[in-house]
Amino acid sequence: MNRLLVVFIAFTMLPLIAFAPAVAASDVELIDAGYTHQTSAKLVHWEVMNDGTVLTVDDNGNLSVNAFSNGILVPLWSLDLNVTANSARLDDAEVLAAVAHDEGVFVVHMDLQIANRNISTPERVNDMDWDTEGDLWLAYFAGRRRAEEYDNEGFTGTTSPQIQSGFNSFIVLNDGRLALGGFDSKVTIADNGGTTLTTLNEPGGIVNALIEDHDGNLIVGSANGAVYRYDTNSWAVETLSLSHGSSVVHLEEVGNSTYVAGTQNGKVTMIDGATFTEEDTYASQGPVVGTKTEYTGQVYITTSFLSYSKIRLYDLDTDGDGVTDTNDAFPTEITQWNDADMDGYGDNPNGFNGDQFPDDETQYIDVDGDGHGDNPAGTEGDLFPNNPDQWQDRDGDGYGDNMQGEDGDMFPDEPTQWEDGDQDGYGSNPNGLMPDACPTQNGFSKYDRYGCTDSDLDGYSNPDEFFGVDQGADALPTQGTQWIDQDGDGYGDNTTGLLPDACPWEFGNSTRAWISNATAALGFIEVASYGCEDLDGDGWVDRSESIGMDADPNEHFDNDKDGVGSNSDYDDTRPLVQTEQDHCLLNFDDLSDACMGWRNADYQAYLSRSKGVNESDYSYAAWNTSKNAGLLNDGGEVDSSTVKQVMIVGGGAFVALSVIIIAVAAIMKRRNVQQNMKIYGTPFAPSSKTNSASTEALEGTAGLSAQGGVESDAAWEDDIASLDFSVKDEDLADEASSPTAIDATSLYGEEDSIEDIAGIAADPQPAAETPPAAPAAAPPVPEAGLPEGWTMDQWKWYGQEWLDKNK
Repeated sequence: MNRLLVVFIAFTMLPLIAFAPAVAASDVELIDAGYTHQTSAKLVHWEVMNDGTVLTVDDNGNLSVNAFSNGILVPLWSLDLNVTANSARLDDAEVLAAVAHDEGVFVVHMDLQIANRNISTPERVNDMDWDTEGDLWLAYFAGRRRAEEYDNEGFTGTTSPQIQSGFNSFIVLNDGRLALGGFDSKVTIADNGGTTLTTLNEPGGIVNALIEDHDGNLIVGSANGAVYRYDTNSWAVETLSLSHGSSVVHLEEVGNSTYVAGTQNGKVTMIDGATFTEEDTYASQGPVVGTKTEYTGQVYITTSFLSYSKIRLYDLDTDGDGVTDTNDAFPTEITQWNDADMDGYGDNPNGFNGDQFPDDETQYIDVDGDGHGDNPAGTEGDLFPNNPDQWQDRDGDGYGDNMQGEDGDMFPDEPTQWEDGDQDGYGSNPNGLMPDACPTQNGFSKYDRYGCTDSDLDGYSNPDEFFGVDQGADALPTQGTQWIDQDGDGYGDNTTGLLPDACPWEFGNSTRAWISNATAALGFIEVASYGCEDLDGDGWVDRSESIGMDADPNEHFDNDKDGVGSNSDYDDTRPLVQTEQDHCLLNFDDLSDACMGWRNADYQAYLSRSKGVNESDYSYAAWNTSKNAGLLNDGGEVDSSTVKQVMIVGGGAFVALSVIIIAVAAIMKRRNVQQNMKIYGTPFAPSSKTNSASTEALEGTAGLSAQGGVESDAAWEDDIASLDFSVKDEDLADEASSPTAIDATSLYGEEDSIEDIAGIAADPQPAAETPPAAPAAAPPVPEAGLPEGWTMDQWKWYGQEWLDKNK
């Protein structure tokens, strides 16, 4: 199989080999091809993934995986986190991506394309990285000025040393050590427990970028335009001062052979990884976020601006492999240019005779393309050479340690378990360690049995037909603080949980109890008490109820201990008073109708009579009124015949009284007609006047008649005696002794004519009218002008009288 693959590659590459000399001879250099793409937002992260796609994160929190074609980003999928993102980091397996933002960190599952975790922090998180145990370290460049470790449960309490000056870069090395690049131009190295191991003092400026290369070397980029490579074992350092001297803000390793250093002002310098020397530098604008070098040599530079990012292309013109011929280990082979391990196979795994392991002389081919050599005797030999998803088997159970791959071991360190069909963390092998009792259910029970449904997440599984409460399943599967209910009354036995059973040894349905309390008004207080015996079903614990109350669902407390509960007892503070009758017969100062009725033997006899159907009792007040009115028969009951007679007599009296009222009203109307004739000269009062103009003028109320009002003093006597409504005895005696005789004169008046009395209009007799003589001259007008509502004509006639009256 391997031989056929090699032959196929050889025939495929033959046409390219023919052109190799011509390409090399042309000596075409890299040239600027301009911008190829502009994003709609500022990118804070750019990373080329193993499959050639590009992971980007912009400052608005939009994470996107993109195809990259001819310098243009084509989104394949994206996830809007809706945060202000500061940076991002992809784990080595490219399964998880962490996004640091102003309020914490989002962790995105790349396969599921969801944010499956959000770590909230009180301060802005600038960067983060995973350690070898899968824990996440959050870096706070300012403020806390340290990194903090978080596992799946949260903050572990482990932190890096605090960098007093603050820091601007952070990385976790493959061996778990921490590296922090400070504003003080130093790199602090600490172990994963937070203890400082050493300080690297060589950088001559703020440390802006840190990466670890494939050999485990620490690469440092500083603001003074220099790049440093440290041997992480001895901390021996190599220094490379870039010719342009620009601040290095971005570092990456390309093809395990070249370092890419991006600067604050858009320059990108290629550094040979083998010799640690500066090669070519390409210029763009803006801070460098990332680059992409094609296998044919093209270089794409991504830089960010205030609200967008741009991609610029530099196109190589050598033999097409992107490496100058002087540095090309295969100058005539377009697909190969380096052979770091000197094994005769080019370091480009996709090229002709490509070394799949360019830094390992014991490996060079990888048929399944999983990154592990097929030579089992070589370094990290592939134990599954035909399975691209697997290469290692730590526990030796025949299943690969890559959980996500084909034949993956979900428990790589447990030889008795490898499959977890429901993905709940418990193995499906029933004979293995901690076997999943419900292998088809995604469950998280762990105390009674493993991996079964646990609705309330208290660790105890829900009971089912195969495993019931008697076997240890959760007796209260919807109550997260309860799981055991020995007496089966629905109240859990956990005393610190919700609705705890106060009597776990007995079935009960109580919810409350009375307990002694010396400070309470009654000497008792109500407390919650669930699950105790309550035979009468009133909710009160039977043993806490007053004597005799435990069998009465309507009673629970008897304060005066008279055997009658407080709900029924008329006065529960007095043993002798249980009913209203008791109260009334013991409290003669209570003169209420109710008590008077209890004390009246006749009324009580009335109440105890035989009643007819639908017959009701009179209240004591109604009964007593009827008695006083003589409406009761000898038995004390209301006599219906007497009531009928009273109604007949009363009705007749009402009719007679109505006739008298109507007659008096007619007489009064006639008198009003005569009065109007005297005042107005007409049998009715004019609708617009209730007073004469002369009277209004003299009273100083001119105009009052236009709006209604009261007649002036002319209609009254000057002196009015106080009205006395008291009835004098002599008046009553006079009235009683001498009945008043009413004649026509006293009823109608001497001046009333027959026509007026009969309501017939009499023919008016013309009267000679003598017009009043006008005054010789109008009186002087007051300084304030005419009185309100007066006219000059009125003033001419009545002004002098008004002046005399208002002097």
